Amino acid sequence: MNSKKFFSNKIIAPLIALLCVTLWGTAFPVIKKCYEIFSIPTSDYPSKVLFAGYRFFIAGVMVLFVAIILQKRFVKPSRKDILPISIMGFLQIFLQYLFSYIGLSNTTGTKTSVITSLGSFIGVLISPIFFTSDKLNVKKILGCIIGFIGVIVINLDGLTTGGFTLLGEGFVVFSTIAATGGNIYCKKISKGRDPMTVSAYHLLIGGGGLIIVGALFGGYLDFSNITIYLLLIYLGIVSAASFTLWTALLKYNPVSKILIFNLLIPIFGTIWSGILLGEDIINLYNIVSVVLISIGIILVNLRSKKDEN
Repeated sequence: MNSKKFFSNKIIAPLIALLCVTLWGTAFPVIKKCYEIFSIPTSDYPSKVLFAGYRFFIAGVMVLFVAIILQKRFVKPSRKDILPISIMGFLQIFLQYLFSYIGLSNTTGTKTSVITSLGSFIGVLISPIFFTSDKLNVKKILGCIIGFIGVIVINLDGLTTGGFTLLGEGFVVFSTIAATGGNIYCKKISKGRDPMTVSAYHLLIGGGGLIIVGALFGGYLDFSNITIYLLLIYLGIVSAASFTLWTALLKYNPVSKILIFNLLIPIFGTIWSGILLGEDIINLYNIVSVVLISIGIILVNLRSKKDEN
């Protein structure tokens, strides 16, 4: 089975997408733990940005190392690929996480989940503008609406907290726009390019940019605790695996059928927070939310007779 058949298989593709969002979900409690160990105050944005940079740069090194082993040569983008991969790194890593790490510090995780989930909704709706093969239909629109309601349900308790600020909710909106743009651009440039090469260098470029900005603005991380190395390696593995697989999924599948799985990230974030941090996760809201989001994903991924012809 070649790459295209493997990553576009109607059973394998959803399973890989589930694996990606599961891995991203584990990142939430691990990042919280890293902040504790590093003793990073809530308002210390440069140190958080520096931390994000290390996370993604390490992931890029990991992907590059695996690509070199598998391809038995040093892997690098061609001259004509440098600009598009740099733009992807700028959108999907640098801008998304620069805004995300600052925004999350100034608003609740609840609001962040809901605003971020809008990116999946918007991505599904606008992808037909960029890709004629990615057609919009009633099932997709209904699936997005039901899935988004599911995200709101899991966050009902926290939605009424506070107001709207530029550095809080505003930055999360900017992060969501960058992420959605990055996913669409990834689909646009992935044709004819090796997913591992694209992933490695967009992570290196985006992560490197975050390290420079964090350091320039006075970010500092104390690496005296050995545990932090293990957690950073884990976060690197999560980003390396998930972004490489996600890039391959976007390359071989309609954007809408993949982006909708992002609605599950808050669910897996909640589940892993319960497992790793001991937070209470068993309640009616969470169960209803899982059911609604699952229905939404199924509706978006249902194949009509027109799709099969």
